[in-house]
Amino acid sequence: MDNKGFTLVEMIVSVVILAVAILALTSSTASLTRVSADAEQRALALQACEDRLARIRLHPIYQQLDSLYTESLAPVDGLDGFTRTTDITRILEAGDRAGKYIDFTRVTVTVAGPGLKEPISRTLTVGGF
Repeated sequence: MDNKGFTLVEMIVSVVILAVAILALTSSTASLTRVSADAEQRALALQACEDRLARIRLHPIYQQLDSLYTESLAPVDGLDGFTRTTDITRILEAGDRAGKYIDFTRVTVTVAGPGLKEPISRTLTVGGF
């Protein structure tokens, strides 16, 4: 008997193995694409938080922070469907010496949007002068 080729069974087995390998690669590529898109959405939300905090940090008049920057569910420029909430709490307490005060402001920026499993939030503490 001359065995110079592949039998039909061997060809079917090799095609099935090849098909399973291609399906596995396709599945992992789709998963990687989803993970990449989620990471991009989180990075955009984080950048929106950091931009807002930088703007607040650079504002020259400390006493105006709460009146100028407090917002609730405001749309984020350039990011469709994203909303930003900025919570500003000023803490003013009597210090340990007469006439002295502990004065600081806690700023929390939260960004929510499509593709985020949970909102991204960052907090900044700014001291008074």
